[in-house]
Amino acid sequence: MLHHVGTTGSTNADLRVLANQGSPHGTAVLAEAQTAGKGRLGRAWESPPGSALLLSILIRRPLPAVRVPLLCLGAATVVAQVCGDPLTIKWPNDVLAPDGRKVAGILAEAEFQKGRLSWAIIGIGVNVHAAPPLPTATHLADVPGCRTDRDLLAAHLVHGVCEMADGILDNPGFMLDVWRSRNATLGREVRIGDLQGLAIDIEESGALVIQLDDGT
Repeated sequence: MLHHVGTTGSTNADLRVLANQGSPHGTAVLAEAQTAGKGRLGRAWESPPGSALLLSILIRRPLPAVRVPLLCLGAATVVAQVCGDPLTIKWPNDVLAPDGRKVAGILAEAEFQKGRLSWAIIGIGVNVHAAPPLPTATHLADVPGCRTDRDLLAAHLVHGVCEMADGILDNPGFMLDVWRSRNATLGREVRIGDLQGLAIDIEESGALVIQLDDGT
């Protein structure tokens, strides 16, 4: 079931209420505008009406805790596939235009019972017709080959993310192969915290493998 709202604080927060009320797998909240969204590291993220796709999707699948981080990578893969062929993924879940600017991001939260997933919420924010005033951001309408019908994108994303969650339950290796085919990280120098080196692979857990200068 898709709940379409006008202005809300956070689609993730709205869906968390529905999750705790027992809403089923695939329930989603789509908003026209968001005033209290969160980005990575808890950064605030506001979206004016009509500028972005603001969508949260509820996942209820008995995933073991070790596979839950794959939901973020899988969701980014679905976003890149649905929104346009030119898009790639920066580990773990930023979706990029060909010039490296960000068009979409994923923010997930989860609740567990006895080591298995009770539910997860996959929050997706896509810059469709406008982007934040940052040199590192752009929007789909500015990228040739991308789709910009928000309602159609939302429908495909809900279906694709739910299908992806089933794939992680049954065959996580396949999703990771698809992620590798769309990634913009492997084969490049990266810095994560105090580590700097060459990104060479991604493990089945979703962890990035970095080769340091000394070969480790």
